[in-house]
This record gives sequence, C-alpha cells and structure tokens, in this order.
Amino acid sequence: MRNLINLIQNLTEAVGLSAGEITKYEKRFNTFIEKIKTRSPFTTVNGDEIILDPREAKRFEELYAADQFTGSLKARATTGEEIPLSKLAKTNEFGGAAVAAGQEASTAGKEGLLVKPSTIGITDKDIPSSDLYEVIKNNPVLNSTDYGKVIIQLAEYITAGEMVVIPEEYTKSDKKQVLKAIVDYAGEYLGVLALVYNQSRFPKRADFEKWLGGSTEELTLNFPASANNNLADSFATITNAKTGHRLNISSKGTGGGAAPAISGLKIPDYIRSDPNFTAAVEFIDLCQSKGTLAQAFDAMDLIYTANPEAINKKWHPYLPFASKNPKLEMLSKKSIDDKKHRVDTALPEKYERLYSDIASATASAGGKLVYAIKKEVASAINDREGIPEFKEAVLQILEMNFIQQYADYKSGQLTFATQWPAKLDGHISVVNKSSAVDPTSGGFSFKLGRTDDSVSSEPGEPEVDGLASAAEFTSAAADIVNPKRTEKETGELNGVGRRKR
Repeated sequence: MRNLINLIQNLTEAVGLSAGEITKYEKRFNTFIEKIKTRSPFTTVNGDEIILDPREAKRFEELYAADQFTGSLKARATTGEEIPLSKLAKTNEFGGAAVAAGQEASTAGKEGLLVKPSTIGITDKDIPSSDLYEVIKNNPVLNSTDYGKVIIQLAEYITAGEMVVIPEEYTKSDKKQVLKAIVDYAGEYLGVLALVYNQSRFPKRADFEKWLGGSTEELTLNFPASANNNLADSFATITNAKTGHRLNISSKGTGGGAAPAISGLKIPDYIRSDPNFTAAVEFIDLCQSKGTLAQAFDAMDLIYTANPEAINKKWHPYLPFASKNPKLEMLSKKSIDDKKHRVDTALPEKYERLYSDIASATASAGGKLVYAIKKEVASAINDREGIPEFKEAVLQILEMNFIQQYADYKSGQLTFATQWPAKLDGHISVVNKSSAVDPTSGGFSFKLGRTDDSVSSEPGEPEVDGLASAAEFTSAAADIVNPKRTEKETGELNGVGRRKR
C-alpha cells in the first residue's frame, strides 16, 4: 500500500501545474494565454482533455499585469466547470513531466518521462550505497513503465560488471526522447551506481580512496530534490566520517550539463590574500554579493579596468559603466520590467549598437543589452584573458575536493568515466545561464572541462542527436559511513572491473 501511495504522490508531483509554474517564465505564460485564446485543449492531471473559456485569457492577463496571478486560481472551462490551475497537467510545452492526452510517451520529450530522481521519489533521503541497486530495482515508478524497466535492466548490468547496453529498440528514431531521458536523467543515479560498483573508468581510483580514507563502497547517498546547493545544479558530496573531509561531485551531461554557480565558490584565506588573485577574488565576490543584473555591469567594469584589451572595442566608449553611464543599469532594469507588463520601453538610441546583433523578437531592449554584456564578459574571460588568474583561482578553490563524473553514449552502450582531482586536470570556463528574454534568470557560472581521453563517438560514427556527448547527471549527496579501506585485487584499482561484493 505504501508503494502505491508513493507512486501516486510521485506521479502527481511530476505532472501538476500551478500559477507559480505558469509565471515562472514569460514564454510559459504566453503559451498558457495563447492556448486559452485558440481553444487549444489542456490536459488534466487525470489525463483528460479540457478546453478553457477564451474569455478567461483577458482576465488572466489583467491579473498578471497587476501581479495578482498567484495562489490558488481557478479557470472556467467551456462547459462552465471551474477547475483549479493545479489540476492542469504540466505537459512538455510548460517544461513539465506530464504526457499530453493522446500523446505517446516516446514523443513527449524527455521532460515528460518518469525518470528523474525527484520524479521516482529517491530524493532527500539517505541511501546506503550498498542499497542503491535495490532502491532502483524495486522503485514503483520505474516499474510502472516499460522504459523504467529498461533503466532497472541497465542497473543490473552495472552491478553484474557487464556492458551497459541499451536495448536496440530504444536506439531507434521513434524512441529518441526516451533514450535522451535515460541517458540524461537516469544517468543521475546510474552514474553513482557505476562509481560505487567500480564500473566507471577511474585511473586514479586508488589515489582517490587513499586520499579520502575510505572506499566508494561505504557511501551514504542523498539525492537533493531541488538544485539549491551553492555549488551546482548537478552536485554531490562525499564525507569522510572520521576526518569530516568533504568531496564535491559534479556530474555533467549532454551539451556539457548544468554549470555550477560561481556564487557558490568559497574562497580560502590564502587565495583572498594573494595579490596575484585580486581580480579573480573581486569577480567571485561580486557574483556572490550582487544581483544577476548588477553582476553584468560590474563584471564588465572590472575586466575593463584589469585588462581593457580583453573587451571588444565597440564597448570602450561606454566603459566603465559606473562613471560614464551610471544610469544604464537602472534604464535596463526598467525596460526589462516593463516588458513583463506588455510595455516596450526603449533604451537611448546611442546604446543600440551594443546589442544590435542579439536577435530576439520577444526580448526587451534592456534584456538584449544585459544579455550582450554577459556574453562579452564570458568571452573576455574565456578567450582573451580578461581575468587571467580566474581559472587558476577556481581550480585551487576546488583543488582535491572536486570530482567530475561523466557518462558517454556510443554504439548503443553507456560507459562511465570519473575525473579527479580537478586542480590537476581541469579546464575552467565562464558561462551564463540566462537569455535575452530573461537576462536576470541566472548569474555567472563555471564549467570544469573534460580532460580524459574518452571519445563521444567512435571514429567515423555519427553522433545520435547530441547524445554522444557526456550525459547529464544531477547527482547527489553522499556520506561515507565508517570508512575503512577494503582489499581489492591488483588491477581492479585502476580501471573498470567487476566489484567483488
């Protein structure tokens, strides 16, 4: 009975919509209004179709403009019935995990499949690594779908030390979205399982376990339900219970995966006091203390002061913003805010040349400018030594305490690789996760680039819809319980081999 209750709860949480979800992104709200106006059917959480009264579109737009599109709102259907917005399914068009009525799961998009750790109900709970396979094998959500059972089968391959081969039918074009979901989202726990069972190519495993003072067999895992850890959307920790030493694990995926926020980096005193890292420390500090809008302007000023040649010369007449254009940040914010209320507020004409290459039909002038600034900041740091010491500073901050977990899909098979330590092997780049339409949605982030010699596709073999790159894992937290070195056969320490249980 408890399994059935958990299944119902997980399915409901995976597919439910709400006023907050609808207004999370402007594009999502526009989609919602357009569906109402055009009488396009919604799907309820029970899987039924429902058409909302087109007159509701105007009412909701007025509520939105007055910042009152919140709480437990209801919508009137064409039948006269009133339905809570929370009873509308969060289908793929709203970035959700529900399959629209009449749609096959295989065509719904990877977000519409019941695969993520939060969806299958394994988040925010301690799981001994020795139990992880059983948790996957007996998971009621995974067992409720055919593709979920495939994931269980892949877990069996990992624990048995066999090749992790995707069933041939799931490599076909009609299963493209299912395959993406398996690689990107099931990988979040399959990757951890591979690490625990020594099925991840990890040349430095012996050194790692010696440094950690324990074995990967002795982990307690905890997959966070929300990406609220300071360092990453994809995150894990392993703690040595004897020493309290913590290891951060970031699992990167298709297209490079989610990038950890720079605001989560904790700067050691020795780096903060080192004059060689002055600009890097200032950049990290402003990412931590300033809002995402102010970050853009302040970062541009910082780089211009530290190394003006790293900034494209078209920006020079306007820099530093703080002294030459002190009101530009405020004007940009007004333009962005006005756009949310369907008002187009232009910036002074002299600034247009700075963002003329940003093509967006829906972004505000201020949004385009801020997005252009963020792009220039990232490019200046990554490509033109805008803050030359930044990369080394991040690597020293991460040092031995950061591990990178990868998964590759090629030739119908999943393989896993582990990179550690970050300080010796990593390549750091700056990215920003926002857009011209919503330039304040994220601050600057960093990526730890891959340095091992594995490849995403075999020579001459075409990639499969982008899946050939490393699979994204949103991982977890792991704690070592009573770590104790265990004996392993020579040859099993450095490479992939079946773990003796």
